[in-house]
Amino acid sequence: MFEAITQIGTVHSAFDEPSDPETMRERESTIVIDEAYSDGLYRIEDSDHLVVVFYIHEADAPTLRGPRRYGVERGTFASRSPHRPSPIGTTTVELLERDGRELLVRGLDAIDGTPVLDLKPYAPSLDRPTRETDRRADPRGHVERAIADRDREAVLLEAGGIHGHYCPYLALGVMAGVHAMRELGATSDGFEDLIAVTETNSCFADGVQVATGCTVGNNALVYRDLGKTAMTLVRRSAPDAGVRVHVKEREAIVERDYPEANALFERVIADGEGTDADRERLAERWAEVAFDLLDRPIGELCDIQTGVAVDLPDPAPIYEDAICAACGESVMAPKTVERDAERFCRACAGAEYHQLDGRGCSWIESDRVGSS
Repeated sequence: MFEAITQIGTVHSAFDEPSDPETMRERESTIVIDEAYSDGLYRIEDSDHLVVVFYIHEADAPTLRGPRRYGVERGTFASRSPHRPSPIGTTTVELLERDGRELLVRGLDAIDGTPVLDLKPYAPSLDRPTRETDRRADPRGHVERAIADRDREAVLLEAGGIHGHYCPYLALGVMAGVHAMRELGATSDGFEDLIAVTETNSCFADGVQVATGCTVGNNALVYRDLGKTAMTLVRRSAPDAGVRVHVKEREAIVERDYPEANALFERVIADGEGTDADRERLAERWAEVAFDLLDRPIGELCDIQTGVAVDLPDPAPIYEDAICAACGESVMAPKTVERDAERFCRACAGAEYHQLDGRGCSWIESDRVGSS
């Protein structure tokens, strides 16, 4: 038999009934600890964040399976549903201020009057365990482990570092890359043994690069300007056994399932309007959507093909350098233009060159013409 669970305090919140969890987490609330347990707060203000354990006292009857917020059905123990056999909730909050037995916090999704059962300082080393490696010796070890552990969130966090923000399409690229890596049982050392072929140069491609380790710079990323949110991962040793992942409804996913975020995107990015507050709100909602997508089954969002044959380019050659006769800068010899027995870079020669930008690949006419 279990001992009785003890209430140590109470939540005071502006919400008298359950509301959108994201809206609730944006607001500040207060946890008042009962006087009998006040000594337990000694030096709690040394912690920036706390894990709050509380009793969901107005939860509906428990369920073992049902839809989540965006219609994805999961078992109760595979979700954060409040309708549990033991209605206990946990949330990590930011501790803003302590005033005696009162703790001002932000991030708590508990309604007014919720009984608090326990408080613990948030400790990343315990609450988010990681296995340290020497990244000089194994630069992708932490990513490869996250893929093996199906920890798509860890890969998305890594991708956000190079992408600069979190968004749905970055998350979809991570999901595609992680799935393809696991399907092939692949690892990447960045030496062209593993090749990723992307059909878009959007945010999706950054997620693919981080998840697979195949990048433009290490010549293991092939970009095909097809305008599809899709990627194929393949080994050079088995070019007929690739894995292709294609996002089914690139725009519809956001429009249908995340209408508020989509409206903000249209106003701020597509139309170039909106206030600074709108841009800040978009960044917040875009990140929330990105991390929410990670919890959804990839088969719901993407078509997946295995045994895909890929026509791969030859491995990248090593080019000798030449010196441009006009600007004096070194340039890959095959990229030069020869005139009057001298070599010029394409810019100085006024020759066309390829450019990859937000529109895809295009030919650009140089506005510079050099002379010897």
